[in-house]
Order: sequence, then C-alpha cells, then structure tokens
Amino acid sequence: MNQKIEAFFKERTSLWEKYQYPGTFKDYAEEIAKSVNHSPQKHNSFMLKLIIEEIKPILHNEIPHNVLEDQLSRYPILSTADHHALLNYRLLYNSNLLYLQIIKELKLPFIVASATGSIPLSNNTYPRGFYFKKMKWNFFTKKPSNIPVYLFPSKLTANKKEGIKSFILNYSRKLLTEEEEKFLEHLFFDCLKIEKAARDYDKFSDQITFLNYKLWKYYFDKSIRDSVPDIIYFQINRILVRTLIEEIKKEDSLISLILFDPDVRLIFLKNFYGIQGAWKDDKGTRLFWGISEKKRFVSLEIDLLTNSLVGKDFRIELQREALIEALMKDNIFPSLFFTFLIITFLEGYVALGGSNQLDYLPKMQKALIKSLKEIGMNDMADRFASRVTDKMICGMFPFDFDSGIDLIWHYNSSDGKFNGNLDGGITQDDLDRINNTKVQEMILKGIKTMMEIV
Repeated sequence: MNQKIEAFFKERTSLWEKYQYPGTFKDYAEEIAKSVNHSPQKHNSFMLKLIIEEIKPILHNEIPHNVLEDQLSRYPILSTADHHALLNYRLLYNSNLLYLQIIKELKLPFIVASATGSIPLSNNTYPRGFYFKKMKWNFFTKKPSNIPVYLFPSKLTANKKEGIKSFILNYSRKLLTEEEEKFLEHLFFDCLKIEKAARDYDKFSDQITFLNYKLWKYYFDKSIRDSVPDIIYFQINRILVRTLIEEIKKEDSLISLILFDPDVRLIFLKNFYGIQGAWKDDKGTRLFWGISEKKRFVSLEIDLLTNSLVGKDFRIELQREALIEALMKDNIFPSLFFTFLIITFLEGYVALGGSNQLDYLPKMQKALIKSLKEIGMNDMADRFASRVTDKMICGMFPFDFDSGIDLIWHYNSSDGKFNGNLDGGITQDDLDRINNTKVQEMILKGIKTMMEIV
C-alpha cells in the first residue's frame, strides 16, 4: 500500500476498520437498511414537524409532503455528510449516489439529506459556486462570503437573456467553449429552472434546496430517471436551533440539565473532552459557537465565576432566557455535540456521514452513555446505547468525475460537442456496477482521488 495512504489510515483508525469490510456495496447497503429501526406506527416529533415546515414552502408544488412525513416518521434515516450548496462536489455527489442504493434497498421514495449551513461560503471547496472543467465557478465574491450559508443574506440572480454571466461571477467567454456554454445554459435555465429559483426564493439556502431537487435527476439516464428517488436536500441549521429552544424550555430535559445544572455540566464537559467535534483546550467550542456582529463563528469557554459562555469580544450568561434569546437572534449556534445529541440520540435518526463522523460519533456515544450513568439516568443510557453511530457513505467513490456537472457533460457530449439535450446519464448497468463493487475498492478510490494519488 502507498505510504501516504498508510499514513492516512493510521490517523483514521475507524476508517481503517471500515476498510476491512469484506463485502460488496450491496451487502453494505443491505446491512445499513436492516439497522434502520422501521416502525409500523408513525412517530411524530417536534423536529420532524420542523423538517416538514422547512421543506414545504420550498418544494410545495414538487413533492407530496405527507409522503415525506410518513417516510421520516417510520424510517429514521438521513445523511449528515453534506454542506448546503449545489450538489456538485465530487465527494458529495458520490456519497449521495451510494445513499440512493440504501434508499432503494428500503424501497422509499425520498433521499433525505440534512445539509449543514454552518460552513462559510468562503470555504475552499464549493459552497459559493460549483466546479466544471477543472475550474471553480462562483456565484458570489469571496470577501463577504465568510458568512455561514444559513446566515448569508444575499441570493442568486439569473436572467436567461444574459445567459450564464448573469449568475457566474466575472464570467469570460475565453474560459469555456461555445458548446460548453450552451450546455451550462441549457442545464441551469431549461432544466434546473434557475430563473424560478432567483424569482421565488429570498434566501440562497432555499434556492439551493430547490436547485438540488432539480439537478439530482439529471445525473441519471432518461430511461431510469423516473424510477430514481427524489432528493430532499434541506438546510438543518434553523431546525436545530428551534429544536434546541424547545428543549431548553423544558426544565427536566437532558439538554436543560447539561446547561443549567453545574454538576451535570461538569460531568459532560469532562467525559467529552478531547473528542473531535466536541472540545479541547485549543480546539472546538464548549456547547455553542458564538456568532460575532460580522457573522463569524467564535469559540467559547465556560467562565465558572460568572456562569457564562465567553469568547473573543463575546459573553452570554448560562441562563435559560438568555440562551433562548441568543438562539432566536442568531447570536449563538449549537455545536456538533448538541447537533448529534439531537439528531442521533434524542431523535433516533441513523445519520449517514463521512470518515470524520465515523470516528467521533461512536466516541460521543460512549461518552454520553458514561455521563448518563454517572448522573443516574440508566434507562436513557440503555436507550442511547442502541443508537446506530457507525454508518459511513461519504468518502467512498464509485465515480471519479471531477464534479457532478462534469458527469452530466460526459454523458451528454461527444468530441467536445453538446448533444443538445440531457437525456444521457448514469444507467442501470452503472448502478448495478456500484452494487457489485467491493467497499474496500471504493474507499481506496476515494482516498486516492482526494489525495490525488495516481
């Protein structure tokens, strides 16, 4: 094995353990499908209500919302691997193609991806634009884009008369051939309905949910397009904030105990110390991220003398009303600790993530069980011990196209000429090949692709 890959695995022991999986992806998909705690009775929760409220105004004429609600209430599974942006980045279009196979195994109508909007648009990967022909095409300038996606006040604009230059920043005709430009204009204006997204939605985040819903089906050949489950790609941040507010209002909730009982809080702070995604002296944040006046994330510590969360030019008392007000005003945001305490443990969703989640979520589970037992909540500890925390989809590569849009171009062009439609795409034979590929092979391909190892 290549020395770089050996070093990569050495730092990621959980991924190395997953690499030992002996079967094909079909075997893996069947295993994940069996791990989903299917209930014949609908399980309604506050968070589920919020998910439907989030999606309904955006896709109100596109999907039967009662069917989506029924699916989530009976089959608690979703992806937590994505950043909330155009579903184009090679790491994530691949992971959702794998997620598709799991959803087909469960015979469900929707692929539900809870994408985080806490990544700033200035992120070096993709949130403020998309990739095509080994170039990054941005919707917004970098300078004001340090703001997280879910707080970003601007939105995409588009005008078919002006073509792609109406939504791509600083576009020059020298950068693409005439055929490539025709392809992008057909994709964005005729297929993704970007003018509708620009007209009907006030937030970039909502535009992304709509555009990804449209984009997803064009990854597939016309012959199978109608049989592919729709993707519901929603931004989770507002839902987490509102769920957290609801839990803080309950004096006897676990979250209230952690926040307002100093002895309980100390136990959790001690047991989660050093876990990636939680907190350490120089990394992470305690319980919440602060949000500065410039909409930047601020790492927080707990000041025991004043019973406050403090950071650079930031202070907030650990009091019920103060925290609720701060959450409502977007002055604080829940950390990964609270994110997965809500999604995986309190709500019981099987969260399909990436290699980092594969490492930290099982560790969080152990720390959570230990903490609950130390405070005498043994029944809850037993319930949380049964939660599924080791399922990964992000990081395995069935395809090696640089981006999802490159994938669509590949299937709908020949010798640099656009064929005039988008009827081509991934075929049933391609999906069968994914199912029959060894998990080891796809993990290794993912590592090599991301590390650019030949």
